[in-house]
Amino acid sequence: MARMLGNNEIAYECAKSQFWVVEAKGLITEGWENIDPDALPFARNLKEMDRQGLRKGASLVEVVKQVNPDVLLGLSAVGGTRPAIFAMSNPTKNAECTLEVAFSILGDNIIFASGSPFRDVDLGNGRIGHCNQGNNMYLFPGIGLGTLLSGSRVISDGMLQAAAER
Repeated sequence: MARMLGNNEIAYECAKSQFWVVEAKGLITEGWENIDPDALPFARNLKEMDRQGLRKGASLVEVVKQVNPDVLLGLSAVGGTRPAIFAMSNPTKNAECTLEVAFSILGDNIIFASGSPFRDVDLGNGRIGHCNQGNNMYLFPGIGLGTLLSGSRVISDGMLQAAAER
């Protein structure tokens, strides 16, 4: 995202501001104890939280209501949490929500992709809810083939970014 915005410090800050990282204990904010180093750049400033009408440790539901996101990525590996459209954690028992839960809460007009396989869901009236599996099974063979064909010994973030842009 930052690269597409100019690949400089301002672009990085602008891109970073678009992400709201919520873990099992709530929205990650400055001063969070035992924060994952990869999540640290996304910790929210407390003053900014006040402007958004959010409190320290706000729940996923609170953040969604205040921020009104376009995309939710379920990457918590905590089963039984609120549904996300892209429930990518696996194995199946660790998925953020099931296909059935997603359809029951969000209705039948959704796209659901997961990191684990789910059986189709009968939505009634002859309609079936389908799951699209979008994980290692589809991603890694392509990366592997590209690496083999290019003869590369290293796959950089830039290479993955260039492939995504194409």
